[in-house]
Amino acid sequence: MQIILGLFFLIIAATLIASKVEAISHEKKIQILKIAALVFALLWLYEASVDHSDKRIRNLYNAFRQGKTILCQDQKVTQAHFYFETGTESFVSTEESGPLSGLIYPASSCEVAGE
Repeated sequence: MQIILGLFFLIIAATLIASKVEAISHEKKIQILKIAALVFALLWLYEASVDHSDKRIRNLYNAFRQGKTILCQDQKVTQAHFYFETGTESFVSTEESGPLSGLIYPASSCEVAGE
């Protein structure tokens, strides 16, 4: 988010510096600022969405580590039969799980049971 803010303020500063130069018309400067504001708003919305998703997965992981049951596509996921793979953010069944062996559930499709 700091990078987005930095880039936004850099565009504003460049526009303000260019305001002293008459090579860019006043209408073009306003257009540049509007485009910069639009890009900033879109990037902020994207960043907020990613933050929300990250918090949700982190809460899911914490609940899993506390021994709570996780529901993934109507399947109960517990520490007895699954582990959490942080690289792919998914629940992977252990080899000793018997009939559950080979199952992989993305954390984004799961929720804490009872919540």
